[in-house]
Amino acid sequence: MYNKTKTACAVAAVLSTMVASPLVLAQDAAQQEVETIAVTGIRSSVAKSMDVKRSSAGVVDAISAEDIGDFPDTNLAESLQRITGVSIDRSGGEGQLITVRGFGPQFNTVLVNGRQMASENQSRAFSFDTIASELVSSLDVHKTSTATMQSGGVGSTINVNTARPFALGGFKVAGSVKGVYDENSESTTPQLSGLISNTFNDDTFGVLLAVSHQERETRLNQAQIDGWLENVGVPNPVTESGEAWDGNVFSPRNYDHKVTFEDRTRTNANLVLQYAPSDDLVITADALYSKFDVESNATSYGHWFTAPNIQGVADDGSLFDANGDRLSPTVDANGTVIDLYQEVGLATDMHAKTFDRLTDTLSLGLNFDYQYNDNLNLKFDLSHSTAEREANNGGGDQLSLIGYANRVRFQVDDNILPVASMFADANANIYSGQQEIDGAIVASPVDGFPAYDSSLTPAGVSDLLDKDNSRAHVMLRRGWAVEDEVTQLRFDGEYFTDNGGITEIRFGTQYSNETKSLTRWDNEGVGIHCTYCGYPDLPEIPADAQYVFNAGNDFLSSVSGSGRMPTSWLAHNGEANFAFLENYYQSVNGSAISFDAVRRNNSFDVEEQILSAYVEMDFEGEVGDMLLSGTAGFRYESTDVSVTGTEAPIIQLTVLDQTEMLAQYGEAQPIDVDADYDVILPNFSMKLEITDDLIARAAVSTTITRPTLESMSPVTVITTTRQGGDLTSTSGNPGLEPFESDNFDLSVEWYYDIASYASIGYFRKHVSNFIVNSQEDRTFTLSDGSLLTDPSTGTDSSGPDGADSVAVFTNTLPNNGENAIVDGFELAWQHSFDSGFGVLANATLVDSDAKLDPYNINQVFALTGLSDSYNLVGFYENDDFMIRLAYNWRGEFVQSLTQSQGDGPTIVEDYQQLDLSASYELSDSLGIFFEGINLTEEYVHKRGRFSNHMLLVEDSGRRWAFGVRGSF
Repeated sequence: MYNKTKTACAVAAVLSTMVASPLVLAQDAAQQEVETIAVTGIRSSVAKSMDVKRSSAGVVDAISAEDIGDFPDTNLAESLQRITGVSIDRSGGEGQLITVRGFGPQFNTVLVNGRQMASENQSRAFSFDTIASELVSSLDVHKTSTATMQSGGVGSTINVNTARPFALGGFKVAGSVKGVYDENSESTTPQLSGLISNTFNDDTFGVLLAVSHQERETRLNQAQIDGWLENVGVPNPVTESGEAWDGNVFSPRNYDHKVTFEDRTRTNANLVLQYAPSDDLVITADALYSKFDVESNATSYGHWFTAPNIQGVADDGSLFDANGDRLSPTVDANGTVIDLYQEVGLATDMHAKTFDRLTDTLSLGLNFDYQYNDNLNLKFDLSHSTAEREANNGGGDQLSLIGYANRVRFQVDDNILPVASMFADANANIYSGQQEIDGAIVASPVDGFPAYDSSLTPAGVSDLLDKDNSRAHVMLRRGWAVEDEVTQLRFDGEYFTDNGGITEIRFGTQYSNETKSLTRWDNEGVGIHCTYCGYPDLPEIPADAQYVFNAGNDFLSSVSGSGRMPTSWLAHNGEANFAFLENYYQSVNGSAISFDAVRRNNSFDVEEQILSAYVEMDFEGEVGDMLLSGTAGFRYESTDVSVTGTEAPIIQLTVLDQTEMLAQYGEAQPIDVDADYDVILPNFSMKLEITDDLIARAAVSTTITRPTLESMSPVTVITTTRQGGDLTSTSGNPGLEPFESDNFDLSVEWYYDIASYASIGYFRKHVSNFIVNSQEDRTFTLSDGSLLTDPSTGTDSSGPDGADSVAVFTNTLPNNGENAIVDGFELAWQHSFDSGFGVLANATLVDSDAKLDPYNINQVFALTGLSDSYNLVGFYENDDFMIRLAYNWRGEFVQSLTQSQGDGPTIVEDYQQLDLSASYELSDSLGIFFEGINLTEEYVHKRGRFSNHMLLVEDSGRRWAFGVRGSF
């Protein structure tokens, strides 16, 4: 017989009462006639989280609210990153997506109150920034699988729990008001939240309403290259010693400096109704609403390079060697172009950009929890969720460009930021009218490279500020409208028994239907965006429609290589420029023109129906005087996929200017493709209580992650139509099978005190059916049987002729086929001192046999998201005062095997962040708090294949918050 000590029983009793309610430790004073004791704060939160971990059958970590409406971090993703094995991706300085044990956002199933929510993402990833932390009572991260859980999480299954009136009990009111100051934008914005809950009619009816409204104005200082192109026709590259280079050549697509202003508005509401008509039945109806809008406006200037047109240039501006031949661009030992000059087909543009993200999400649920008898519990759950991202007239990726046909020298050195120098060429006058910059913008060198010096340009300012010379260029509106709808019907049963060591049997079935619609909107397909390509002499952009934007002397000042670029440039209002050019066209041509986005025919719906059934049992026995418990079960799932939509075939390429061609399309053709597959997912876990405080666990399971819905569309999307053979396209594959992972976990946990423990765990995942994006040459057959040709390749590069070559596109197509092994260690330590101090520390060390080889440009598969991470949190808490300092570090990882407009991978460099929070209780029900985010002002740095392939540097700055929180 297994007997626990009195100490262990007392500890268990205390901990069980701490989790009886997710937010308070209290008995009903009217019924029990005892004093109500509220347990809140950090120590309560970590104690509840530890008890979830300790009592779970598998490997589970949790985070609990410190009080009603008081989550440990201002963002759910940022709280999750404190858990071993969990890392995050940030958007605008705010946590958005998560990676667990090296598996990215699409590999983690996220549930809200046990249900799948629709997502406004094109992929399956869940955006944690859509739900305010004030509405959440706890987060559970299931790293091992059970048959009762919805499939889809090779990395993990995460359940977000919101508050319930029966759990809170009685009348509760909580709320907070705070102001957030963003140092970059120098603005202060409000954030409000409130919760009211009560039970009536002898606690048989409960109502809870929680609302949150947050506004944030942020400024992102950025430098970016949209992609590095591989072997796209750079002419005659030479090494730094002047020798001819015959290896791979990597050239930049562009180079921009940008400031993005974002207005983030998040409104959440949660309504819960609970009714208990009898002691055996609880009916819960709830609605969760989220409206999250990110309205962004960016101003930037940059240079667009066309690989076949680049050459070399000497430091004195000469373009020719002693033999009269044009100088060649220079590459380093990896083949990266580190010194180039371009004057033909170069674009130097001032951008007014918009990247709006306007979303609405609604989730409705109805749950019946019926205790049939002492042994049998039955649950029935129905939920429906919708999410939408607006097309917003192409505002998801809108650009208004004015600029110059210019001359630029681009150079890369050991600094993070390259340098682009603009100057006139006295040897030629290749442009007419007002389109080129006349003055030199080169001066004394900095670290051997030209530096920007405004004193050398007319009137002491750069020609980048010359309102008379700018001309219209490209006017783009484009983006995807996303609609997602998820309906789920679930039945669960629990039968409690004591027969042959089996303690509980769980069984159930679930039906899930998800339909995701993606609709492309743009003005590219009709060529209207390039009406003013080539920088025509007319129209002249009115001087009063432009203004000088000053990014400030400290623009990216902490990034190596800054100070070699202009920090002031021309800016304009994009919407006003759209209207001006439309009116100008009307006045000159006598006919109307509209740059509005139009719905493209290459749009599709993916419907996925999943029917599941499961059975699982818990067992218990003894090994010596040690209690052994376990869980065994399996889940069967049958999946049917249907893809419907339209596809318009490409029928012609037309030259628009020296850098771009227009893809023209024929009549839309219908698409209707079906696929199906079945899986059986077994699971087995054991838990051995070696002593009262020492627990060992082992678990094996099979899990799956389904392919992203957009990757299953057979539609071919033309993505690039540039001259010089730079033609690309992408296609989906409705026949994709799910990723399948065989998992093994082993851990040891020592719970040596209340709210204190240490643990070490090992995990191993063998994943098959990885989806890889293979590339193939693709040609397109026209209706007359001939092949599509490239009009820029013939004797007349401005139009079609008999010498045109067949247009060969590099088509990217997803297929199953790769396998990978991922394993690693998770170490955690949590300790609460009697003095009020405490510490939480953890580390995740992860490895894989599917790493990226930067020198292999033919590699089609590497695991994304794989990185080590560390967390260290120190806190102090007494009756009235609390302070917490939290440090997070994530190692370098491959974020994607593609770039925005390039050929190589996207790699995120090491990132660390230090956050601070503090509070003081003015009374039992009212307190003030203070927060500091990103105290050391770290910046995100993304790069390509090699360290000098800069893709993005983003400085989101530091944020401060001060507020008042109350709970009654």
